[in-house]
Amino acid sequence: MAGRTLDDAIEVVKSLNAEGIRVTLDRLGESVLDKSLVDETVNEYLKILDVLKGTNNSVAVKPTSVGLDISREVALDNFRKLLQKGDFIEIDMEASRYVNDTLWIYRKLKEEFPDRKIAVAIQAYLYRSEQDVKDLTDLKPCIRLVKGAYKEPRDVAIQNKKKVDENYVKLLFYLLENIPYTLVATHDEKIINRMLRFIRERKIPTERFEFQFLYGIKGNLLRKLKGEGFNTGMYVPYGTHWYPYFMRRLAERPANVWFVFKNLFG
Repeated sequence: MAGRTLDDAIEVVKSLNAEGIRVTLDRLGESVLDKSLVDETVNEYLKILDVLKGTNNSVAVKPTSVGLDISREVALDNFRKLLQKGDFIEIDMEASRYVNDTLWIYRKLKEEFPDRKIAVAIQAYLYRSEQDVKDLTDLKPCIRLVKGAYKEPRDVAIQNKKKVDENYVKLLFYLLENIPYTLVATHDEKIINRMLRFIRERKIPTERFEFQFLYGIKGNLLRKLKGEGFNTGMYVPYGTHWYPYFMRRLAERPANVWFVFKNLFG
């Protein structure tokens, strides 16, 4: 967490940018049904985009925080407002029931804003993700590849960690060879080392990808990668909704507790 306020978060952004690390800023909050709260979230993101204008930093936005639970048209319209202001927006992926609408929004935005950099998250633990990335390839997308943290049924998501890791690597290798830019959102050193061997063997240029870590986790490893000439980014959450967000993550997937402590102290 970068703090509770936008001012707190901007100080972190400045500090990381001074090290040459790009920042994705995430205002915590999701599953908003109240239109006034949706408008408040959109206005906050517009303020963030004003501050970030002219930089290579981005914002991450959960579709349900800008109205997807009201309707996908409301969420789409709010993303349009953000893209009229900002240069680089990342669309977070939430539970599997939102995937179809989120990808529908992404495709619409890519068609309407061809000059903007728009990323979308894909979760490696979902069985459908391989087909999703192939379906998106024609858009020449920017994809943030994550493992996935929501609790999903066995017929929707891979339950075994080793198999999730293998699917992550499979999707990652496809993305590196077939799309313009990949945000490699993992702290897993085994996966990172496999990727480094792959890019050397396939002679994939470093400008085709970025290593993106969560703020506060394995910062030394990220800085090492930065020192080796790779693009690096930090995903930085802030806001007052950290407690409900954290508790939901624990309730959905208790293994996240071990993951956080392992990476903080391991």
